Amino acid sequence: MRQPGPLNAIDELRLFLDFSVPLCGADIASKLRLWGHSREQAKAWLRSEAERAGGSLGENGDVLQFSDGRPRSGRAQNRVVRTASELARGVAAAALLAQLEGRRGGVAFGGFYGVTARPAEADTERDQDGDDDAVGGAARGTCAVRKPTA
Repeated sequence: MRQPGPLNAIDELRLFLDFSVPLCGADIASKLRLWGHSREQAKAWLRSEAERAGGSLGENGDVLQFSDGRPRSGRAQNRVVRTASELARGVAAAALLAQLEGRRGGVAFGGFYGVTARPAEADTERDQDGDDDAVGGAARGTCAVRKPTA
């Protein structure tokens, strides 16, 4: 039986994002709740996180996409890890920002990240709860997750 070949860089990135974006989304949502930001402050902070991630991807995205498969160490490894981490946080921040703006989430690298519940269910839950903090309705139990593609 032959071993499967390694995934290409894009498939590896999608797999990484599928795992890391929900974790980052939960972390960001809990921090925003803890800080007690207003809705507008939360939006501004999430927007800056997403923009910072976009800048990092623009500056260092080649290290994620073009790899010869060899293990990295030192500065090269740190650059890959930092870029991937910032990308995951940026996608999670963008998904949470979209939720705060009334959308269900956003698309990144072919995957949807956001609320998986139907809009009517999410609206009903939000109306019944009555909590109007910055992140409450957008992220309560619904951190950024990727919707499986067919």
